[in-house]
Amino acid sequence: MRLHRHLIVIPRSLSTAAILLAFASSVTSHSADSVSLAGQWGFRLDPQDQGLQQRWWQTGLPDKVQLPGALQAQGFGNDVSVDTPWTGQIVDKSWFTAPEYAKYREPGHVKVPFWLQPDKHYVGAAWYQRDIEVPAAWRGQRVVLTLERPHWETRVWIDDRSVGLNNSLSTAHAYDLGTQVMPGKHRLTVRVDNRLVVDVGINSHSVTDHTQSNWNGIAGRIELSAAEPVGITDLQVYPHVATRAITVKGRVGNATGQAGQGKIRLAVQPLGSSGKDLPVQEVPVAWDATGAGFQADYALGDDALLWDEFQPALYRLTATLDGGRATMVTFGLREISTAGTQFVLNGRKVFFRAGRRSPS
Repeated sequence: MRLHRHLIVIPRSLSTAAILLAFASSVTSHSADSVSLAGQWGFRLDPQDQGLQQRWWQTGLPDKVQLPGALQAQGFGNDVSVDTPWTGQIVDKSWFTAPEYAKYREPGHVKVPFWLQPDKHYVGAAWYQRDIEVPAAWRGQRVVLTLERPHWETRVWIDDRSVGLNNSLSTAHAYDLGTQVMPGKHRLTVRVDNRLVVDVGINSHSVTDHTQSNWNGIAGRIELSAAEPVGITDLQVYPHVATRAITVKGRVGNATGQAGQGKIRLAVQPLGSSGKDLPVQEVPVAWDATGAGFQADYALGDDALLWDEFQPALYRLTATLDGGRATMVTFGLREISTAGTQFVLNGRKVFFRAGRRSPS
């Protein structure tokens, strides 16, 4: 095998707006009470898709697995063979026929040369379950379950109640359990399905064995957190280099079912040696029984520093609703666009190098 380097080329059909949206800051963090759910979980493979019909969330699961983690790395799944149905196509067929590869096709000695070979192979549904303890201090609070880097579709049950479904590949799966989860012990069940639940393409590197491998599990942070019944549930920043300003967009979540109004306090703080804190700005907001969106423009000043790889100036936006818990986003003042088939960062053409392995 040889390592080939490729220059990323942007098709002319990809709009500047699409590039800007892809690079917009949208990572939020909450200074809320939280409980980590890392550790040993009950577990069961579901290769025949029986769990939904048989209501496995109502019963205990017989096996044990560690989360965060992937089930294949912990010995679950099928042995790798010549006939393993990989996610992604094998272009070079010589491995199946060439005599020099014969010893690597023998059962128990299979070595696949096209990607990092997992210990086991499994594509399908798997169930994870554990008991959780909701603290007494969380009574009346909105309880949120966060699953970071699941692969890839998840469904969640709290006790016998279905909470919902999420299949995002790029952001954490966040489930709002509401304000009715009483303090004490509850049974949490998560079903993870790593099949092509969304047709992103058989060779899409976001899901295939070509790159990260098609694993099943939850590889990142797993936690419960408490938030106010009415509070900021989403916060995003969109930078504007020409005007040295940002547009702030977000949403107020409302678990009370009652309409209301208040003020959102926006504060921007330069990180490192980027300068002084900027003036606070207040944004009035009114919400209905389900919540409301909000938007505001915030001027950073003519001397605001731009972000690039040589001077990575960063800012932190903090938003609070009526003195409640803070929600924060870290961002850089930069704009990504295209000129023909090239990337442009803050008006300057830049190059990105990517690599992929391909058979010789």
